[in-house]
Amino acid sequence: MEPTSCPGLITLFVLIQIDASAATSKLLKPDSNSSFTVKADISTTRLLRTSSAVDNKDETRTGISISVLERIKTLALPSKITPEKLQGTLHGWLNKRKSADIVFKRLRLDQEDGVQVFFNPLFARWVQYTDDLNAKTPGISAISTLTKHYGEEKLVKLIDTAMGIRHMKDIASKLEEQQIQRWVAARKDPDKVFRLYSLHELEAETMFRSTNFAVWVKYMDEVNAKYPEAPMLMIPTLAKYFPDHVILTKMAAAPKNEKGIRRIAIQLEDERLRTWLHSRKTPDMTLFDLGFTQATDTLVDNPLFKIWLKYMNTYNARYPDKTKMMKEFTQTYGDADATKILHVMESKDTTRSIATELANAQLNMWLNGRKSTDAVFTLLKLDTDAQHFRDKYLLNTWVSYLNSFILKNPDTEAALFTSLGTRLDDRPMNKILNLANEFPSMKSFATAIQNEKIQGYHVQKKSPDDVFDLLAIDFVGDKVLGTPLFQSWLNYWKVYNVQNSNTHYWFTKLRMEYGSNGIDRMIDQAMQNPSTVEMGNMVQKAWVKQWLDWGKSPSATFQFLGLNSGVQPLSSPKFNIWAKYLDDFNGRYHEHKITMIDALMDHFSEYKLLPMFNAAKSDPNTEKLAANLQNALINKWFDKKINPDDLLQRLHNVEGANELIQRYRTKLKDVSVPGNAA
Repeated sequence: MEPTSCPGLITLFVLIQIDASAATSKLLKPDSNSSFTVKADISTTRLLRTSSAVDNKDETRTGISISVLERIKTLALPSKITPEKLQGTLHGWLNKRKSADIVFKRLRLDQEDGVQVFFNPLFARWVQYTDDLNAKTPGISAISTLTKHYGEEKLVKLIDTAMGIRHMKDIASKLEEQQIQRWVAARKDPDKVFRLYSLHELEAETMFRSTNFAVWVKYMDEVNAKYPEAPMLMIPTLAKYFPDHVILTKMAAAPKNEKGIRRIAIQLEDERLRTWLHSRKTPDMTLFDLGFTQATDTLVDNPLFKIWLKYMNTYNARYPDKTKMMKEFTQTYGDADATKILHVMESKDTTRSIATELANAQLNMWLNGRKSTDAVFTLLKLDTDAQHFRDKYLLNTWVSYLNSFILKNPDTEAALFTSLGTRLDDRPMNKILNLANEFPSMKSFATAIQNEKIQGYHVQKKSPDDVFDLLAIDFVGDKVLGTPLFQSWLNYWKVYNVQNSNTHYWFTKLRMEYGSNGIDRMIDQAMQNPSTVEMGNMVQKAWVKQWLDWGKSPSATFQFLGLNSGVQPLSSPKFNIWAKYLDDFNGRYHEHKITMIDALMDHFSEYKLLPMFNAAKSDPNTEKLAANLQNALINKWFDKKINPDDLLQRLHNVEGANELIQRYRTKLKDVSVPGNAA
């Protein structure tokens, strides 16, 4: 049987002249000045088949199925077509609801190789055609046809490439959004989308900052917005390729000024906390999996530990059994490291109360387990540092257990302390006694032992500095001035100096051991308790005397006393200390003499001083001081011959400035300074 011929359609090469300049024209917008050229090279043997061979079935080429008839019509376009003609043709197709797949073929876009399709001037017109078709027949999108033609994986890469080309970015962005919406409608598996962008092949640092990661996050946001009743989380996908500590570390390090990244970081953190809680993951294992295989001093500064603290609070609210929790911590970390973790938790306001409860649970766990004080001493690894006890918190925990043990077994107290005395040197023993003094049940016994030791130091004629070390006063901390131990040492110093012609000064040793910051903290601590204010003042005066011996300037001393950061320094008790220091300094160092107003102006501008003086004048205790300082400021202006109009312009909105400047004008007038009269 002879094949049926189609006159006029059998061609080996068809040229349709189309001007590329029309590429950016609107789909249906005519352009009479343009012509189009498209090259088609299609074998007639593929198109001319018998109807029986076709049997009304579609032929599939590169993923898009259209009939042979449509393929023939593709070649039926005139060899030359004007923009008006093309526009009319597109209108006709639109009216006939011609599918996007067919038009894609008719325009021969399927013959473009890869990203080159974006360079074809007809591609933008075809995308616009799909939009117009969608307006008539909802549900149509360019991305559907492109997916059939290229496949998802290749299409994702093509769009990604086009996004990097400036003049293609708009259309690429549009297609990317359509692609996301297509996935949203299908609730596509987040992991599959993640892999389509090859995000699983990247290092964590690169992945989190890639634009494709942002696209994936956008997909997650939009699919969850559409299906809020069954949200999909990001964490399960990320956890397939990156461990928790890597994910959360990178997110915690996200710059706070990059809002997009910070939002993702917060979202991922929230997701991870929820998934941990849902799976009832215990805090100890969570901490371990975050990379904290042992407790270290850097825990508190690690951003992951801060995340863990949040989880600890959440877990505790849901599962408040502290005994069980403490056992789990101990099993994972051992007694010593578990105790150190509690110490870090106690340093944070958000977890302090939980840490206290866990610490009590720890003591009860040991008691209920019938652990001896020696056994716990070893569990806390204090036996490896018995000459120093460098970790105060571990020692404090053991002394707390010693107290609990004695309360439960009161007849063992004498034997326990006697045993300690035979095993430990004086300094480590006194560290234990200093801590024991804080517990009412052990205070009398501990004090008696220390008093006996001090008497022995007298007999041995040990220097106050040596006794300070032996009594481990440097180990006490900021509350040292309120302890009987410190008073006992001062008494020892007095007796020793009487017997040895004042060879030692108590403050020198205190400063050497505690340092400047430590001295400041102990003074502040003492000033908060009426029973220790006198001791605090004594140390403060000694500290100021030391500054004077060093020749510290009054301006520097003003700052050391913290007066430069106060709202109203003139009413501070420390101001009187400073004022005396100023007088003493000027009396000793005549060549560096400085006035009070000059020292104040080293720290405050006139803009701040004037309101300060006004406030002080309303207080009877500082009224005279404020008046003197105002006069001193006027005299300073006078000495510098400052124009009062300049002052008024600079200080016009400062409370009290007008009155003070007027007084200055009067002074200028009274002395008749040329050029400065009002």
